[in-house]
Amino acid sequence: MANVIVKFNNQDYHLACQDGEGERLSKLADYVNGKADQIAKAMGSVSDIRLLLMTAILLADELDEARDGKPMEFKDSQDQSAHLQKTLSHTLKRIEDITRQVEAEG
Repeated sequence: MANVIVKFNNQDYHLACQDGEGERLSKLADYVNGKADQIAKAMGSVSDIRLLLMTAILLADELDEARDGKPMEFKDSQDQSAHLQKTLSHTLKRIEDITRQVEAEG
């Protein structure tokens, strides 16, 4: 078993993985942390649990779009950047709506 230190929301976490999978685990963790950073910048200060939940929802939204067979490739990086910004804005709005609903019910 290999051990990898990954960062999430400016905190280090020690994770175990199969030998030879450390680099992949690090790349995946960097991707997740990048999504969390995007949310944190857009939402401001939120708890670790809420940030993790919103990140999971964002990633689930990306997976859902991918499974629907929507195009994943774009002509150039500007198209991709615009699409990612639109997706992020849409997802953050949905997360904010869900958060407001949960807070109103709680």
